[in-house]
Amino acid sequence: MTSKDPNEPSITEALKTVKIEDLKNIPQIPCARNSLLYGIGGGAGFGAIRFLSRRSVPSAANWAVGAFCVIATISFEMCQMDRRNTVTKLRTKINEIKTRERSQIVEERDRSGALSAVIELPEHLKNFNEKKDD
Repeated sequence: MTSKDPNEPSITEALKTVKIEDLKNIPQIPCARNSLLYGIGGGAGFGAIRFLSRRSVPSAANWAVGAFCVIATISFEMCQMDRRNTVTKLRTKINEIKTRERSQIVEERDRSGALSAVIELPEHLKNFNEKKDD
């Protein structure tokens, strides 16, 4: 027998912390709506196929609930992974754009070996200088 830790909460205590307001906020969670819909559809499909093949309602219900849980979890995690990848790509693009907007110094050497520097300004600074000259 294993002794239970008295500090560890039970399942009933955990379920008491779930509030109705938490369930109302599910549509605001990214990816939750689509994941639940995929889970419902997949669970209903698996349950129907199991019922048609075995003619047992309890077995079909178990398969439907299991398929719902697996499909909803996998689709939620895949959607979250896709969102993280998209955010990472966007941050990378934003950083690239920020570095391009800063003035860049390009070093070039001509045929004689003399070093000349060309300073490229961002577009918004070029336009600012042109307006200032007018």
